[in-house]
Amino acid sequence: MSSRAQVLFQVGAWAWVVTGVGHLAITALLLGRPAPPAAEKAVLEAMRAHRTSMMGLSRDLLGLHVGFSVAMGLVLALHGAVGVLAAPALAARPAVVALNAAVSLALLAISARAFPPPPIATMLVATASFSAALVVR
Repeated sequence: MSSRAQVLFQVGAWAWVVTGVGHLAITALLLGRPAPPAAEKAVLEAMRAHRTSMMGLSRDLLGLHVGFSVAMGLVLALHGAVGVLAAPALAARPAVVALNAAVSLALLAISARAFPPPPIATMLVATASFSAALVVR
């Protein structure tokens, strides 16, 4: 494995870290603002009012939304951090690099369909970096 492949792997991993940390920061900012606009407040209240049962537990939709959002940010940031810290070992394993490229591509497709530009850009960087790391090996 070349050092270039390792650097490309680390760039992809950092893109995951940036995406996860950004996701957590936006979630915290939105939850911490004093008062959302009236239309958004109505939606949030409706989400709080609607409950659903899953495996014997009752949860409101807002709690589920926030919980999934925080979990997604943590997973992205921490998986990326593992990639950054263990890049020498992980970048040498084609299956790991290919899996990261495939997951990044899937997240890019989801981002392009559902999210604003920042995660589209970071997942584009991650997809390109992991894919390039496979090629330059």
